[in-house]
Amino acid sequence: MRHRVGIRGEFLLALALIDLVQCYRLSFPTAETLASTTTQFLAIVLPLPVWGAIWGVGGVLCLVQAFMASDRFAFAAASTLKVGWALTHVAAWVWGVPQAWWSVAIWLVFARVVHVIAKVPERPELVIPSTPTGGVP
Repeated sequence: MRHRVGIRGEFLLALALIDLVQCYRLSFPTAETLASTTTQFLAIVLPLPVWGAIWGVGGVLCLVQAFMASDRFAFAAASTLKVGWALTHVAAWVWGVPQAWWSVAIWLVFARVVHVIAKVPERPELVIPSTPTGGVP
């Protein structure tokens, strides 16, 4: 775990925050959240705490792998989770939940951004060798 957090790690930390906030929102919904037709549809598909646990697992994976040299599982899970969330909203839209199409667009674009960042290699650190006298070689 000595790997420094680079650009990819920073992005995974942002994803971890989003996923963990979503976990909390679904695990402990407010009255306003429960009144939403989208939330009501989601609760029919799976209990809200199960949705919360799914988002929580994704968030923890992103958090842990942000500090690791190998982070492909976090990126794969993050992208898959966002595509799955978008597809769930497609179902909500088909079943008549108004405005669910907007969530579909947002989450699919977000999944694409995750996929694109996942393909960006981490920039190697520049190491300047030193000579025994401390001067430039």
